[in-house]
This record gives sequence, structure tokens and C-alpha cells, in this order.
Amino acid sequence: MLSRLVVKKPFVRSVCAHSSSPYQFNRHHHHHHTLDRFLETGIILDQYIIYSSFIESKRVAELTTLENGMKVVSLSGGFTGPAAALGIFVNTGSRFESQTNAGSNQVLKNLAFQSNESKIYLQVQREIAEIGSTAFAQISRDNLLISSEVLPPFSKQMLTSLSNITNPKLAYHEVRDCTEQTIEESESLEHCPVTQVFESLHKQAYRGRTLGRPLVAPVCNLGSLATEQVVDVANSAFTPSNLTLVGVGLNHKDLVKEAQQLKFGKTNGGAANKGESAKYVGGDEITYVTGNNHIVLAFEGVSYKNTKDVAASAVLKAILGGGSIQPKTAPGNGKTSRLFTLLEKNQSSLVKTDSININYQDTGLFGVYAESTETSQVGQVIANLANEFATVAKSAVSAQELDRAKNIAKTTVLEQTDSRSGALEFVGKQALYNNAKVLTPEEFVQEINSVTAEDIKRVASKMLQSRPTLIVRGNIQDVPTLDQVQSLTKFF
Repeated sequence: MLSRLVVKKPFVRSVCAHSSSPYQFNRHHHHHHTLDRFLETGIILDQYIIYSSFIESKRVAELTTLENGMKVVSLSGGFTGPAAALGIFVNTGSRFESQTNAGSNQVLKNLAFQSNESKIYLQVQREIAEIGSTAFAQISRDNLLISSEVLPPFSKQMLTSLSNITNPKLAYHEVRDCTEQTIEESESLEHCPVTQVFESLHKQAYRGRTLGRPLVAPVCNLGSLATEQVVDVANSAFTPSNLTLVGVGLNHKDLVKEAQQLKFGKTNGGAANKGESAKYVGGDEITYVTGNNHIVLAFEGVSYKNTKDVAASAVLKAILGGGSIQPKTAPGNGKTSRLFTLLEKNQSSLVKTDSININYQDTGLFGVYAESTETSQVGQVIANLANEFATVAKSAVSAQELDRAKNIAKTTVLEQTDSRSGALEFVGKQALYNNAKVLTPEEFVQEINSVTAEDIKRVASKMLQSRPTLIVRGNIQDVPTLDQVQSLTKFF
């Protein structure tokens, strides 16, 4: 889930995102009109000839760790179009916060394009505009991403800008203004039922600790958040060992060489953030509200560490699928998926269904989401969702259904990483999460190809052995207990 807020200038955007897998994620892609105009036809800049045609070649991912601890990862090949992507992943997020400084990372995200120790905020934003670049900041539960797209002749200037951004000034008046902006963000998201459901999902799944801490900062806490608390978070986050520089469409050796000549972070050293390991607990939360019902039933998923299981969970998500009645759609045209079939059979009560697959560094969440009408029987909806999930674990999927789901999963990965910004996030998260080997999208597709029906059954069965997490917002009259829900998913 993404919610977008335009900050200060049309070329600088700020995003608050629910964290997702390094292999699967939902994105909003932003383009600046100047860059679009450059892409329409070939142009010449500083004797550098740029054409809008694309030349396909094999994509190669490379990873280097610098002496100061910062990682540099690149993805080259695949497309040699007229633009490149540059970004910085920061090992920070709401999972590292405490009760007293909750929301500090969301404020830090809004401070990304404010003044730094080298330039005031007007210079920061003007230099991004002058080179026709786009830039945005996005915070999640376990990382902060500051990303950009730029024409190759200006990549060095953008890289310098990124290095400056990692050393923010954090002036009192800018922290105050960005805190007010963050309060506005949080207040607007308080009225989004889907956002609230997923906030509750994490809170109950991890019992309010680590990944269970609020991604959307509580307004009551932001009002008392001191500048010193934001400064402390920035000082611990912006150290080289917490930073991962990502480039797409750039030569890896050149990127490493340029990065070595620049200063990234507020200090030259410092330990990486090592917060408490996330421990899945499970639980339930039911909230009475008027209007349609929003329901999530989830279990402990898989972490990014096991690539084989991540691939299997991607295929499992495609098997369950999802869709909506108005308009009548299904992700990846998966109108034969199990949740879409359930939707069609219950059009009088169900409005929307979807499968959830979220992978974090040390854990994950997998489950099903549904929106039902105000008059629907919530207990029956939950029973139907539980049954669809349990059926996958009880019996092996057919060869035809497995092949169809694998094709959908592969298409999803390749489509999302076909853009530079999508590819940047794909390889960047892997490097950030300490993967020994960073996979290209095509290499991950091969992992999906190797998934078997037994893998699907094994992964689904393991998920269902964990305690369920049930979130209901709406009609709570006939919501089953957790024990009752767990009995619906037992098959052994």
C-alpha cells in the first residue's frame, strides 16, 4: 500500500509505504515532464548522444562493499535506454523506533530534500530540477529509500546530491515544519480503512514490537516529538554501514569509483542498526465501524533469506489471487484464481479480495484480505477465506493451475522490474538485507520456474501451523475467536 504526498516542488515526492518483499512490491512510478520530453526523441548533451530506443542485453547484478562499510549494488544491461536510476537505501524505519520517538523516521523521510550540511533546501531542490531529474523519498518499516531517475550525463551530479542528502542539517525550523507535514499525513491516513487494517495487522502479528510498531506515526506522539529525538535517529541511521547505494543502467566500476570519492553519511564510520529480531506472535483485533467490512486473515510468512520459499510464496499468492467486482478485475488477469472464483460466487456479499505476501529481513506475513458489504455475514466470509487457504495445504495443486500461477508470478516480477525505479528497488533491498548474492529479475524467475506442487503444499502447511492474525473493521457481531479460526485451517 502506498500513499503519495507531493512535497514543496513537483519534482520532489515523498511516499509512506507499507514495506514489502525485495522480490514483490506495489509501486507508484513518478516521472518528471522534463525527463519525459527528453525521452521522446534523441538529444545531445555535452556531446553525449542519447536515443529513446532500447537495446536488450543480459542483465547483470554486481555488489561491492566499500572500506567504510557502505554497499554499492548495480544492475546493468537489460535496457540501455536514455535514463538511469540512482538511489540510497538506509537501514532504518519504524521497527527501530521506541514508544517515545515513534514517528521520527516518518519525519526524517519528509526532511530528505531539506537543507544539508552542504546546501540549503532551495539549492537542493533547484539542482534536481535543473538536470531534469525526478526524486522521491519513501519510508517503510525497515528501510528509507531516497531515489531518483536521471539522464546519464548528469548521474555524477545526482550522485553528489544523494551523498549530501545523507548528511542532513536538521535545522530546528525545518524539523518543525516537516513534523507538521507528517501530522497532516497521519491525519489523512487515519481515514483510510485499508491503511488502518494493515497497521493493525502488523501490530497484532508482532505484538506491538519491532515490525509491529506503527508505520503511520501516531498524531498524539508527533505533537511531543522533539528535534533532538529526530537528530538522534538521523545520527544513528546515516552512517556508511547503514547505507546501500543502488544504480540501474550505470557501469558498476564507475559507480564504485565515484562513490569512493564522496562522503556518504553524517560520520565516516559507526555501527549498523541492529534492532531486536522480529518475533511473530499472532492475535486479533476487532473494531466496530459503519460501512463496508474490511477483513484480514494472516499467518507467519517467509523471510527474504530463503529464496526458494520466497519464490514458492510468490506462486502461492498467484494461486490464491484476488479481484474486485466493480470494476470486475483480477491482478494479472488471474480470473481463474481461487479468491476471484470465491468473489464471483459471493457477489452479493464480497466487494474485493486479495492475497497478501510480505517478506521482511527476518520474517514475513502471508494471508488473505477481503472487503465485504455492510450487511454481509462476517463470520461466513472469514470461514470462506480460511477454507480457500487451507485447501491449498490439504491437497496438491494441479499441474495446470501451478503452471498458470507460475506464469502470473513471473510476469509480475518482470513487469515490476521493467522500469528503472522498480529494478532499483528489487536489487537494492536484496543488498540491504545482506543477501550474499544479489539476483537479477531473470534469475529470480528461474527460481519461480523450479517451484513444484510439493513446495506449495509445504510452504502453505508451515504457514498454517502458526497462530493466525485476524483483523476486522466493520460489523463485529459474529466474528469467530482465534481458536475457531485455527480449527477452520487445521488439516492434520
